[in-house]
Amino acid sequence: MSSTLETPVEPTAAAEPVSTSPSKGIDWSAIVRSPAFLPGVLLAIGMILVYLPLCRSLWDLWMQGDGYYSHGVLVPLISGYVIYRAWPRIHEIKVKPAWIALLPVLALTWVGYRAGVVGINLIMSAAMIGTILFGIAFVAGWRWMLALSPATLYLAFAMPFWNSAIDAYTNPLQKISTTVAYQFLKLANLNPLMVSGDDTSILLDRFQLNVAVPCSGLKLVLALTAFVVFFVLVARLKWWANATLLASILPMALVFNGLRIALIGVVGNTYGTDAGLAFHDYSGYITLLVCFFVLFKFARALGWQD
Repeated sequence: MSSTLETPVEPTAAAEPVSTSPSKGIDWSAIVRSPAFLPGVLLAIGMILVYLPLCRSLWDLWMQGDGYYSHGVLVPLISGYVIYRAWPRIHEIKVKPAWIALLPVLALTWVGYRAGVVGINLIMSAAMIGTILFGIAFVAGWRWMLALSPATLYLAFAMPFWNSAIDAYTNPLQKISTTVAYQFLKLANLNPLMVSGDDTSILLDRFQLNVAVPCSGLKLVLALTAFVVFFVLVARLKWWANATLLASILPMALVFNGLRIALIGVVGNTYGTDAGLAFHDYSGYITLLVCFFVLFKFARALGWQD
């Protein structure tokens, strides 16, 4: 008869799970140790001195009554959010300063300064974006510049790059928006009449709609384009879904802008001219919020899982 001697085994502490997800924190020590850190600080100070007048003029542009750039106040925040979403991937890139990038930085800074002297904000805006891009390459390297370029280029939506489009397409969209509003009013059985010889005026029983330039729908097109590009950057949808989102901009803007104009007519015809004008003043913000919500739901339907 045999027996076995069992040696008691001491319980071992459970192994702690090892996190495999990349850290989201900023490695400030690596940035400070970069040989381009001090030149980068000097560059940032120089950019502030050169482009501060442009930044001040942008605030005035965003606050203008016509509203074409009223979405601009959100653009820097959205750009920062795009960087935040991509940071787990970006911060793993090795910091490797590209000293040659200092040449375009200096050239673009000089162009921006001269454009500011003569008051050409369009050229100054382009020079500022270029200076930021090459400044990133100078401080952190070309791969950092490439990784941060979507968020940097997105800043263009807050700058006066769209004035030519505004001048070229305002009147055609003004006429289309009037036609869309007319059809909505017909569906509501309000018996609208188009003013003879005027493609942008609609007569109702007790109210007249004059679709002016700010109501053309183009400012809604610009805002929706900025929103759609934001969704494309953060949602990481398939190519056909991105194309669908981009293709929806113009139809959605025309439909919702036409509906807004029609609702102004309904309010004015029902409650009087003062009520119609009051609704006109704040209905644009309501329309923008509704469009953003619809785009968000549309992006979800196309596969955005976050």
